[in-house]
Amino acid sequence: MSGISRPLVIVVALGLLQLHPADASPDAARDKVEVRAFVNDSCIVADEPYFLPASSDKEAGDQAKFLPLLGLVIGKLAELFINHEIQAFADRMKSHAARKDTHYAVSRHMNLYRVDFQPAPDLAINAKLGCMTIVAASFRPEPATCTAQYEPRELARQSAALPENEWKTSRTDDSIENQLRRANVCVEGRARAVYEARFEFSKDGTAYRLKDAGYHIESLLTTQDKGATRNTIYTLKISDPGATDQQEVLSSAWVDIGAVGAGAHSNGAKPDAAPWLRVPPMSAEARRNYDAKTRTYQDDIAEIEALKRALSRNQRVLANLDQRIATAGPEMVDGLKQERNRIAVQNQSQGAELDARNAEYLELPQTPLEFMPVTIEVAVTETESEKKSRVALADIIGKNSDVVASAVGNAASGLISKSMNAADLKTEADSPEAEDHLNVAKNLYFDALVDSRTVAAEAARAESQRKLINARNQYNDVRRSLGLENIK
Repeated sequence: MSGISRPLVIVVALGLLQLHPADASPDAARDKVEVRAFVNDSCIVADEPYFLPASSDKEAGDQAKFLPLLGLVIGKLAELFINHEIQAFADRMKSHAARKDTHYAVSRHMNLYRVDFQPAPDLAINAKLGCMTIVAASFRPEPATCTAQYEPRELARQSAALPENEWKTSRTDDSIENQLRRANVCVEGRARAVYEARFEFSKDGTAYRLKDAGYHIESLLTTQDKGATRNTIYTLKISDPGATDQQEVLSSAWVDIGAVGAGAHSNGAKPDAAPWLRVPPMSAEARRNYDAKTRTYQDDIAEIEALKRALSRNQRVLANLDQRIATAGPEMVDGLKQERNRIAVQNQSQGAELDARNAEYLELPQTPLEFMPVTIEVAVTETESEKKSRVALADIIGKNSDVVASAVGNAASGLISKSMNAADLKTEADSPEAEDHLNVAKNLYFDALVDSRTVAAEAARAESQRKLINARNQYNDVRRSLGLENIK
């Protein structure tokens, strides 16, 4: 089912628009503007699906096969409001980051990584980073609920048989404000501006880039002059909170939409050659925290996988023994049959152990856990020229303006991560690193552990214990190299 699901976070901005007296508007709703950013699986506006009411259960089933149905009431997005923390951060920004032409949205406490436990521990970027929607508007006082007022994008029945790019809606309210209500984004009056950008990740999840998904500008944020144009950029900065004011920037991204004015609209930029940037890796502290809190899960799954490998090997050995028994002479048959019986008994024992371990894993708490707190800052900047836009981008991102000027192109999206060093750009597959060595050492250890528990013969048991001790030592060597505690 299409729609807004599993929101990552709502980054709420709380810098009020500072208007000069000459720019002041009699419309009070327009004088108070906040910037709020929403990160979800999909874009609120660009990915709004059509809705076609069903007159019967059968019709609903038929429609569901080809149409992304959308209910009348959308679940309220989880929100992270930080009014009580924003002032301290705003004070800090005044010395090095706050700009009169820039409006900020900040989240102080978001965990960048999340682990889900079904079917096995899966550590990845928190939720599904699909799209970032930035809204500049005057918002209804919290708590606000407006999903009931959302008018779905109802598909006109006369266009249902047409290709999707020719579909039309029959709803009477096709405004941006109505589309925002789908995600319970409740604005007062008209939204000043809405910008959307898609996150695109590499298949292995280690690199990303950001792409313009469209914008709708009712009026500029820095002037009420309807005829004025401004070069507009919006930025996303992920930082390590740290204990000092100088936070380490882990990754920064921007989208430059070029010169725009009141009434400007776009459905998104054409595909471009934006570089791949590395996803910020887990910090050493976060890695230790993750290992400590998920050790039981990881060990259970590692043993489950080792038992599966052992059962697979048993099947291959049994098949080989069956072939040898069928062609062996009388002097070899009895010995081969004894060996086959031993492997068959071992196979049954390991099968029972696998069932027990699977049941044990399912009894563990399955609530996802989050790790690695970061600060996220979203900013929208309007400048009077492209040159000033580049300088502003350098200032916001914290880079040398000459470097940024060479990287910012013709209103296309671009990214930087920590610095413009070649090592930050993702141009080819990663070579094996410490994490790969850890997985190899872990598999060898748990293979040896499973073998030691099922060996029956005394001589074989002693050799199995020796292999287990060696495998444990190698596993602990790799763990220590990553700052992790030894296993017992």
